[in-house]
Amino acid sequence: MDLEVKFGLLTVQIHAAGDECVTLNVSRRGKACFSIRTGMRFEDRKPQLSEAPIVTERTTTLSCDTPHYTKRRTCALEAREVVLDFGMQHLHLHLSAQGFAYRWETRFDSPVTVLEEVFDLEPLGAWHYLHAYHNHAHRGDPFQNSWESVHHLTDWAGIEPNRLIYLPLTWLSQETALAFTEAELIDYPGLNLQKTGKAKAFHALMAPMPKTVDASGRRNAFVLERHPWLVQTQGRRLYPWRICMMADCAAQLYENDLPHLLSRPAAGDFSWVQPGRVAWDWWNAWGLLDTPFTPGVNTTTYKAYIDFASAFNIPYVILDEGWAKALDVTEIIPEINLPELISYAHERNVRLILWASWPQLIDCQEHLFNHYSAMGIAGFKIDFYDRDDAFIARQLYETAEIAAKYHMVLAYHGIHKPTGLTRTWPNVLTYEGIFGLENVKWTGNEVNFVQNDVRLAFARLLAGPADYTPGAMVNRHREAFQKDYYHPMSMGTRCHQAAMFVLYDTGLQMLCDSPSRYQREAAYTHFLTALPLCWDETIALPYSHPERCVAALRRKGDEWVFAVLNNDQPRVVSVPLWLLPPGEYLMTALVDGAHVTTDATNYRFEERYLAPHETVDLLVAGGGGCVVTLRPRTVSA
Repeated sequence: MDLEVKFGLLTVQIHAAGDECVTLNVSRRGKACFSIRTGMRFEDRKPQLSEAPIVTERTTTLSCDTPHYTKRRTCALEAREVVLDFGMQHLHLHLSAQGFAYRWETRFDSPVTVLEEVFDLEPLGAWHYLHAYHNHAHRGDPFQNSWESVHHLTDWAGIEPNRLIYLPLTWLSQETALAFTEAELIDYPGLNLQKTGKAKAFHALMAPMPKTVDASGRRNAFVLERHPWLVQTQGRRLYPWRICMMADCAAQLYENDLPHLLSRPAAGDFSWVQPGRVAWDWWNAWGLLDTPFTPGVNTTTYKAYIDFASAFNIPYVILDEGWAKALDVTEIIPEINLPELISYAHERNVRLILWASWPQLIDCQEHLFNHYSAMGIAGFKIDFYDRDDAFIARQLYETAEIAAKYHMVLAYHGIHKPTGLTRTWPNVLTYEGIFGLENVKWTGNEVNFVQNDVRLAFARLLAGPADYTPGAMVNRHREAFQKDYYHPMSMGTRCHQAAMFVLYDTGLQMLCDSPSRYQREAAYTHFLTALPLCWDETIALPYSHPERCVAALRRKGDEWVFAVLNNDQPRVVSVPLWLLPPGEYLMTALVDGAHVTTDATNYRFEERYLAPHETVDLLVAGGGGCVVTLRPRTVSA
């Protein structure tokens, strides 16, 4: 069977030859982009995909209206949906202005063992690839790592063969931008890719189900042996979406909503979920300055963090690793009086989040969430998953569901990219899975952090919220930057850090540095903490590109915020007043200062009224950034 489906700019040619796989050839604006060979293989079943499936098509609208989605308050997307009915297997296709996606469905009457999912992705045409490899494979197993790596932008020859490549994987040409990722990763391993030397194609790498696991260290649960299959699962089910986000340019990828829209909507009332910022302890090593007491993991230190959070309207304080005795979250160290801290925080309109390593929660979520919720704890930061097999996928959804039952928010750390779970369970406010700011504690200037920071916006951040943990107050240019575990600094300017507060999507944003440093620069800190986290509208500026900068205009109510996150080349940018409704605006601009080339901490505020159609140009330093708030005069009066 050969079938052609068209919708908008997309054309998909479908070829089924009666074997175990289907070939999908995808074109945009009449130009071939890629070919995918896809299928599934099962134990004790050998389904034949007939040459003449039953085909149904319909036009539908995907929509989202939730205060918890960070990119925009509401979104709707007209799409063409096609289903190929092969009997026991169905292939679902999605075509829309934002891209192409497909997923498999099985209709077996009994459970199945999935041996393999075929995903052979062949590029058609010339592309550059924005990609990140696995790191620190445990015992040579590439499926055990933290999903934190530097991104590279190369042509095909520059991609190293036989290495696990993370999703999202972004492709760029002069007229098209693509990004491959996945959604609805439920009871199923994550999709990673690999370039082989046999053909110009990427092939699927997916973690087989663990057979034996060592969790004796409490911090991690390391796989010692794996089964020869991916998952044993119910026979009647939908499998994850394979998504290609598509656009004319990289800037439009930044605006793309497809992974969120294709994910299952939340069921029930999540109005109790409060996105917000967090005063964080671990990155700055509990580094309170000029105190009459010794800072550390103790009640007095956390009271100071709570006082700071309260003064700057920060809703959360986290107790990171150290509050639990020997990582056992049922035992609190004697230096911490948790009931006293909860009461102290409550009086100041602040709530506490606790850190835990995920093996401590296996089969214990119900008891622990019930217990700590009753005490008044707001949620958990759960760390060191370091795997993406089907067991972990089950664990993530199960943990989110139980946490929601007790009105607890979650942050998943040491984890792969998000795959839509944050829409299904909005109490999961953020994921890590990013080469974030914690890496400056042990990585020197051999890594160009400011360049990688820009690239992240066109790769990892396309999958969903990311806990990068910005906000460093000690800032250095690359030549002066150095790693320091206990007194960390960031590469790039202070305004580079500030821009991330606008441009990096997350529902739970940690302020990484010492409260003492933030308190010394109160005006700067109040400016940062007043910025929204969840936006009503997002518009990326067309010059945004992984080799230049991220520039976007975002709106919350009547307030607009323009931000630029720059790489290491200085540039002049214009405040995009032409995109705003006509009128006079009060501009407050946080910009790189006059002395920033010699002092990366240097910044200045500029505040004035802007007349309609006025032109405002800003110089953004190499490694710099800017944040500009724009409020209509009637609102500010």
